[in-house]
Amino acid sequence: MDRAGLIRELHEIAAGMTKSDQHRQLPEEGTGDASLVDQYGFSSLDALEYLLILEEKFDVVFEDEDLTEETLFSIEGLATYILDQKVGESPSLP
Repeated sequence: MDRAGLIRELHEIAAGMTKSDQHRQLPEEGTGDASLVDQYGFSSLDALEYLLILEEKFDVVFEDEDLTEETLFSIEGLATYILDQKVGESPSLP
């Protein structure tokens, strides 16, 4: 799984969850990492629902102690967390 593709997919999922047409537009590449609140109008409950969707889709678990503001509200932080968990699943080489 490459980082750019994962970030694009995270944005697509978030955009699909928004209730307002204003927030459905995906950000332009290279525009930085706006928070889920700023970019998509997510409430805390929306963010938690989003995490549940991501856990199922990417087969990861967001541990309570890892739910920081960066992880919970940042696409970049989410991508890093998911990729770190996926790397941790890889079998160790002898």
